[in-house]
Amino acid sequence: MAVRLKLGGYETVTGDPLGRGHIGYFPRMTEDEAWEAGRGVWKMNKEKAGRELFALITGEGVTRAIAEITGHTVHQTPSGERVALQGRLLPQGHPVREAYLGKPDPVVNGSQNPVGYCDLPEETAFRTRACACGCGETSDRDFLPGHDVRAIQQRVRDHFGGSPLALIQFVDEHFADDGPGEVGR
Repeated sequence: MAVRLKLGGYETVTGDPLGRGHIGYFPRMTEDEAWEAGRGVWKMNKEKAGRELFALITGEGVTRAIAEITGHTVHQTPSGERVALQGRLLPQGHPVREAYLGKPDPVVNGSQNPVGYCDLPEETAFRTRACACGCGETSDRDFLPGHDVRAIQQRVRDHFGGSPLALIQFVDEHFADDGPGEVGR
């Protein structure tokens, strides 16, 4: 599935979590402007957003930008927790870009919600990747079921003498000052 983010009308803003001075769609906006206006901040499920590969930004019922999602950030706003996507615009010739850019919004569900999800046949080829445990099998997620635990256990054996306690102490010692969700940033 891909996430579709539907832009409202152009408006200036202050105090935007992403530092933007304006949000929303305006005629003749470039793909870069559409991506910047549309990548956040949205009320969406961050776990679901983290599984998606592509984001389609629409304005006035037309797809204005398409990006590969590389990550997301979570922001606390006066109206609650919001998510912003990170990514890069797809290059010319990319099959997802060619199929949807400049075309009607592919999410036709009658919902007023600006965040929608859709299956794009063109993304199927990009969903399968090597399991991150290194087993050589493929999956449409980072790990096959149970392989994340297998990968962690192997690292405990390789780097911590087989002691899960040594791993926990290492993590606590090295990341004690980082807040939730801030590990390694």
